[in-house]
Amino acid sequence: MAKKRRKFTQCPNCGYSFEDVNNYCPNCGQENHDLNVPVKHLIAEFFEGTIHFDTKIWRTLKLLILKPGLLTEKFNVGQRASYVPPFRLYVFISIVFFFLLALNHSIFNVRAPEINKLPAEERQRVKEGFQEVEKIAPGFIKTEATIDSVARDRDSTAYSAELNFGNDETGAFMETKAKQFLGGGEASRAKLLKNTSFMMFLLMPLFGYLLYLFYLKQRRNYVEHLMFSIHLHSFWFLVLILVMLINFVLPEAALLKWAFLLMMVYLYLAMLRVYKSSYLKTLFKLLPIMLLYLICLLIFFLGNVVVSAVLA
Repeated sequence: MAKKRRKFTQCPNCGYSFEDVNNYCPNCGQENHDLNVPVKHLIAEFFEGTIHFDTKIWRTLKLLILKPGLLTEKFNVGQRASYVPPFRLYVFISIVFFFLLALNHSIFNVRAPEINKLPAEERQRVKEGFQEVEKIAPGFIKTEATIDSVARDRDSTAYSAELNFGNDETGAFMETKAKQFLGGGEASRAKLLKNTSFMMFLLMPLFGYLLYLFYLKQRRNYVEHLMFSIHLHSFWFLVLILVMLINFVLPEAALLKWAFLLMMVYLYLAMLRVYKSSYLKTLFKLLPIMLLYLICLLIFFLGNVVVSAVLA
């Protein structure tokens, strides 16, 4: 949709005399659009742009959800005007995702297990587990970290104090940071969420590069793989948003495994459509790609936790 402009006859910034075709000043680059108008005109423009975006977002989401890979195909062949740009789509969906994630406090609440609710036989097994860990890594769990002490005080700060990082300066520093992070409550959760959003943003181009390596023979530009990755992560976030919304209503619903299965099926169908390989070849590429991606995801997540704790 073309923008309705109220044009100047002369550039207010540099004095250049405009022609009718000038939407921007050829001399200084300033937009030829007069904003000094009544508020009702600005409000009308805002709603016009919002409705236009609303139309595009629903059209884009429909294609993204119902036709795996087709949105990427259209982008790669230049059919882009009718749809929300990939980066804007990802940002829009990720904002919703991390907003809902921030509301779901239970995800990042670090609590010791409620061992005191276990039967006596189970409590004994857990105690034996502590003893086995002590044999393998002497000193990592202090002797006072008994079943009774854990059951007595399930506060995350107290529980973190049971970990022993060593007696040197680095160990003392890490232990202090761990206590601060685990006991930080909302501040720690907010920092972890912020870093997680940045982590996921970094993982998108990494996933695109994995696709680039596995489909090197197709001689595609890296940008095509990156667009695939952006659309894929956008859909994955949509699935997780749906899971969180259901969990708000049905907290006991165990949906993550089904969500993961849906995400893998979607990836497989999208790869079939975009890369045009056989069913078997696509499957043989999907498995190592996802294995490498999950390894990278784990490394990034652990790094994210460490960085969040150190900066706490």
